[in-house]
Order: sequence, then structure tokens, then C-alpha cells
Amino acid sequence: MAELLLSQRLEWHAVWLKSFGLRGARLDLSGWGAIGTRLRGAHLVGASLRGADLRQSDLSGANFSGADLRGTDLRFAEVAGADFSVAILRDTLFRGANLEGANLHRAQLWMADLRYACLVQVNLCGAELMGAQIQGVDMTTAKLCGADLGGADLRGANLCGTDFSRANLRGAALDGVIVDHDTNFVGVRADARTFAAVDLASLRRAYMPPCVPAAN
Repeated sequence: MAELLLSQRLEWHAVWLKSFGLRGARLDLSGWGAIGTRLRGAHLVGASLRGADLRQSDLSGANFSGADLRGTDLRFAEVAGADFSVAILRDTLFRGANLEGANLHRAQLWMADLRYACLVQVNLCGAELMGAQIQGVDMTTAKLCGADLGGADLRGANLCGTDFSRANLRGAALDGVIVDHDTNFVGVRADARTFAAVDLASLRRAYMPPCVPAAN
């Protein structure tokens, strides 16, 4: 019965989207408890899932563009390839989640918990990650062009091939991060202290952060 009700609400939400809000009803699953639910490829554009409990759920390929997921619990969820572009993800719990290939372009991730999540090939360009917890995260080949990571904690993260060009890293913690010759810090906003505990020896000269003099 619960699955039937959700199916109906998803249909009403689809009508609401197609009619630009004139018919149907916006999907509101705020506070919804659905641990381990399966919504692969679901169309949840603009929906409200504020404070929902979606731990260990399969949401891979789902479209959350513009959705409100403030405080939503997505720990250990499968959200690979999902679209969170311009979504509100403040205080959202992504700890241990698989976000490989997900789109978080211009998403609001203030104070989000992303510890030990998989962010391989994720698009975080223009995202707001102020104060986010990103410790131990695999961010291999992720794109964070123009992202704001002010005060974020990235200690121990894998940043091989990660693109931070023009990102804000002021106050970010980068102790123990792993970088390689394809990690790009061109045009980042930071100071020398930000990179004090980072081994930049393998970095290409052209990709060095402007606050750190390139070695001759």
C-alpha cells in the first residue's frame, strides 16, 4: 500500500512539473522514513525531502535537480550518477555514500557530511561546500572548478586528478591529502598555510596554487 501511495505521488509530481505547478502536486517527503528504499532513476526535480531518512537506499541515476534535501540522511546510500544540480543539501549526511559520477553543479552543501564517501568523477563545479566534512573521501578526477570550500575539512582525501581551478580554499584543511601531476590548483583562492602540510612535489608546475612559489 505504501509503495502504491508513493507511486501515485510521483505521478502527481510529474504532472506538477509538466504543468508548471498548475496541476498535480509537488512531491513532499519531508521527514519520510524509508531506509533501504529503491528509487533508481526517479524524477524528483524540485521535490522536498527535507529531513528524510534514506540510509542505504538505492537512488542511482535519480534526478534531484533543485530539490530540497536539507538535513536528509543518505548515509551509505547508492546515488551514483544522480543529478543534484542546484539542489539544497545543507547539513545533508552523505557519509559512506557512493556518489560516483553524480552531478552536484552549483549545489548548496554547507556543513554537509561527506566523510568516506566516493566522489570519483563527480561534478562539483560552482558548488558551495563551506564547512563541509570531506575527510578520507576519494575525489579522483572530480571537478570543483569555482567551488567554495572555505573552512572545509579535506584531510586524508584522495585528490588525484581533481580540478580545483578558481576554487576558494581559504581556511580549508588539506593535511595528508594525496595529489598527483594532474591535480589542478590553478587560480585557487588560498594562502600558503593552506598547503603547508601538502606534498606538492608531484604537481605540474602549471597547476601549482598561486600562493605557493613553483620550484625552479
